Amino acid sequence: WSLKSSGFQTIWEYRVREEYLSDFLTAYSPDGEWVRLFKQCDGYIRTELKKDHDQPDRFITIDYWESYTSFSAMKNQIESDYDRLDRKCEQFTISENHIGYFTDR
Repeated sequence: WSLKSSGFQTIWEYRVREEYLSDFLTAYSPDGEWVRLFKQCDGYIRTELKKDHDQPDRFITIDYWESYTSFSAMKNQIESDYDRLDRKCEQFTISENHIGYFTDR
């Protein structure tokens, strides 16, 4: 991963429908559709996908950005593509929960 400062992270939790697990992984993995979309934007660093050890349908993603400013700019830059992909991915999950925005300090 990048040595750039990753001063801002956004974390999401997902409960994935078993029949859509493969589709979910295609979209949310570190080389998936969301990452390809985010890579179009300045300040994006990387995404991590974590699977819960005890609850196999539960995942979290951690998206790393240089700053809140770069994250906010992304929302404006790719809004229509973001919304389109978000609508496509809704069917993959039972629930999705934004855990929050985090900074290094």
